[in-house]
Amino acid sequence: MNILITRTKRKKTISIQVKNRNIEVKAPFILNQSSIVSFIQKKEKWIKNKIELQKSIKDPLEKKFIEGEIFKFLGEDLILRINISNKKEAYIENGFLYLTINNKDNNKEKIKKKMELFYRGLSKKILEEKTFSYSKKMNLYPKKVKVRSYKNRWGSCTYNGDISYNWKLIMLPEKIIDYVIVHELCHLIHFNHSKDFWREVIKILPNYKDSREWLRSNQYLYHW
Repeated sequence: MNILITRTKRKKTISIQVKNRNIEVKAPFILNQSSIVSFIQKKEKWIKNKIELQKSIKDPLEKKFIEGEIFKFLGEDLILRINISNKKEAYIENGFLYLTINNKDNNKEKIKKKMELFYRGLSKKILEEKTFSYSKKMNLYPKKVKVRSYKNRWGSCTYNGDISYNWKLIMLPEKIIDYVIVHELCHLIHFNHSKDFWREVIKILPNYKDSREWLRSNQYLYHW
């Protein structure tokens, strides 16, 4: 197994994740190597099960951005339909994603760029609405809600109260989107992943662990 151990400022706890069939371990600076190895050995069965699960999932093919290809939106499949015209349109209707382009833009990179712009626009609207809906329930209000491009994260929260989301988040099922939103809002109270932080999450999402586990196991499938 490929194991990457990273030392962090966390006080006591060790975290372990299986990403893209690699094992990532985060441990505090104060913990000795033998304790980390012992922890990994205790988790060996869990790690192997995770790896087998990820192996059983067919690797996503690289997107070609062509007519008839499948793209995800809120966890559902959309079939891409490309129209050639001078109009600049993109919309979703009855299980199809319609994209209008002109002849000079009829290539993979241009279509990919137009689709990203369309998804970004949807992300901004949907994620803002969902964030402020949960804000009212939780009485937690971020200063700003932004949409950005991230390679290895779905969201982030800054010390000054700004929350940012990966625009690709709207490809995921709504239950998972809600988990990410609640997760980031709870960082407005606790800027860590302590027990107190997870207590705040569970108040809103009693079954948050299911969503967290789903995200860890499936997130690599949702990248272009």
